[in-house]
Amino acid sequence: MRFFPPSPHETLRRCRSASALLAVYWVIAILSLAVFTGGQFLLVEMETQGNTSLEFRAEQLADAGIAFAMNPKVERWDPLLRQQTAPAEGFEARIISEGARLNPNVLSQTEDGRRVLSDLFMEWGLSEFDSLELSAALGDWVDQDDVEIQLGAEAVYYRSKGWKGIPFNRPFRDLEEMVYVRGFDQVAVLFPAWRDYFTLWSGGKLDLTDAPPELIAVVCACPVANANRLVQVRNGRDGIPATEDDVKFESTSEALDVLGLQGGVKQLVENLVSVDDAAARLISVGTIGDISIERAVVVRDRNENPTFVEARTRRLR
Repeated sequence: MRFFPPSPHETLRRCRSASALLAVYWVIAILSLAVFTGGQFLLVEMETQGNTSLEFRAEQLADAGIAFAMNPKVERWDPLLRQQTAPAEGFEARIISEGARLNPNVLSQTEDGRRVLSDLFMEWGLSEFDSLELSAALGDWVDQDDVEIQLGAEAVYYRSKGWKGIPFNRPFRDLEEMVYVRGFDQVAVLFPAWRDYFTLWSGGKLDLTDAPPELIAVVCACPVANANRLVQVRNGRDGIPATEDDVKFESTSEALDVLGLQGGVKQLVENLVSVDDAAARLISVGTIGDISIERAVVVRDRNENPTFVEARTRRLR
């Protein structure tokens, strides 16, 4: 049997058929991809809208916690601050003295205050000299003159580095301004959580009612073990903060006695601490399902005439 090669016309017809079939396959593939992609976009859009709705509900729950915490008749251990409004839904609020944080606007203006800041920076990893320089530079930033504190930094220094218009020679209005102070970049690297230890809204003295032991030890120049003992005492018999058996110090002297401070040291420290700062930080976390939203509000004079001074929101998960 002999096989004859196809004619040129037949070859062209077959090529066109194959090309047409290939084109059909490509069209089917493209349409399939378009349908799949469109479906995925639709799912993402539906999920996004669902998450947005859940976030809004979580924000409402967080606001409910803030509303209860604002009431001066509500104590920090009150069950009203912790409520489950539905399965997998509720809020938990806390009332914390804003004086539990350090106020750089106040501390940087005095030698004793700058000593506290310097000791804190050393705890965070700076050398003694760098800590002294930084605390002095903070003092020069907030004062209203151009005269350098010893080891400080005024406009002449910043101009030499190409920075114009600083220091501002006024109190900090936002914690983020601190990163522009000479030497503070080291703190930001060594201790990224530094913002959690500062405030611009307290009266300036460390409130021993809520301050963490590491700050108590630095401000009161005492061993951390003594600071931990004070925390244990104020937490009451159950050892848990924000419960009904918490111990409320009647005076700074009483709290310093628990720390074991006496004589001249006690008198010096009394100027740096308090037990009744007028500002409070209200923190409320609203949760629904897997979504949690945190509201943090700072108020002054919560017990008399509450005034909002700061409010922040963040999604925890």
